[in-house]
Amino acid sequence: MNITGIIAEYNPFHNGHAYQLARARALTGADYIIVVMSGDYVQRGTPAILEKHLRARLALENGADLVLELPVRYSTASAMDFSSGAVYILDALNAVTHLCFGSESGDLDLLATAAEILEQEPEEYRTTLQTFLKQGASYPAARQKAFESCLTSRRSDLPDGLLKSPNNILAIEYLRALLRLKSPIQPVTVTRTSDNYHSGILEHTYASATAVRRAMMENSLQTAAGYVPENVFAALDEAVRSNSLLTEDDFSLPLKYQLLQSTPETLTGWLDVPESLANRIHRRLNEYTGFSQFAELLKTRETTRTRINRSLLHILLQLDRTPPSIEYLRILGFRKSSAPLLTHLKQHTSLPLVTSLKKMPSSAAREDLFASNLYHSALACRTQVPQPEERSVPVEII
Repeated sequence: MNITGIIAEYNPFHNGHAYQLARARALTGADYIIVVMSGDYVQRGTPAILEKHLRARLALENGADLVLELPVRYSTASAMDFSSGAVYILDALNAVTHLCFGSESGDLDLLATAAEILEQEPEEYRTTLQTFLKQGASYPAARQKAFESCLTSRRSDLPDGLLKSPNNILAIEYLRALLRLKSPIQPVTVTRTSDNYHSGILEHTYASATAVRRAMMENSLQTAAGYVPENVFAALDEAVRSNSLLTEDDFSLPLKYQLLQSTPETLTGWLDVPESLANRIHRRLNEYTGFSQFAELLKTRETTRTRINRSLLHILLQLDRTPPSIEYLRILGFRKSSAPLLTHLKQHTSLPLVTSLKKMPSSAAREDLFASNLYHSALACRTQVPQPEERSVPVEII
């Protein structure tokens, strides 16, 4: 049985995602496709534009067979930790044969070579790194130069900006995670066909999720109609009409509440909050008017807005520095036709597959329960419609 894994946010699902699902099935001969998808919060350090069960249903209706949730600790993390958590889930199933991911490069050999250098840090890399450090380069700059030097010595056709393209970065981190786990999963890459990952412009045949989100926020969703499947457009249109599009600013008051209770010392106990940022938060807290405003205020030349967003979100969600562990695999949705897949997985997986958190120990599910219930609370405040408690939300079945 060929089972292909895909790691995604689908924030929102668009035509490029549908293309990847189709190409993944064709390239790997997949009998089934499993998607590990971010839950209610995403890597940008913001809430997802649509609730996770709805996004899971849209993915199933557009080619996925099974959707598993990526826990919030990983879904809101840097590329390395995001990739590590997602690949760990696929590997723990003990049944996935391929991992398919997009990349700007499309050159799997080059990406694999880059992953080996960064993961194994050969002598050539370490020596070159020390040389650049002695010349006065900062560690990040020296690391980049050492990597490029080492990679160039192995591949003369090195493209510009390999580590500056977001999907290449994720692709390399997926490959590094496979190496660390010594996983038998075979990687496959699909060259991205859409415009730039972060582009806010709707153009060409495919568009980025960023561009679709911008169209929604600017009340011009109709301009995105040709860039998302019809069922996705209907869901997005309903979200606009019902005023249920969440942004980080819907969490401004609870974040301020958390910050008011904090000191620089307690702030550094949260995930991805270094001492320098904790001091800056404390020093400028009187200037706070909202989540996005404060994140913009706190960013520096060395610290991007996305990193600040993640740090503030981790404070809000009370994600501490406890070494992470994944104790179960949560199913968000599946196709009825994938029943043989579920039977196969239950016979092989090293972790329990669950469709509900009702019977899970509170310690194992605490972070994700709190995060999703907070999301539901913000949604209820925005729409003035009561939202369900996370344990009672049913799995999506189509």
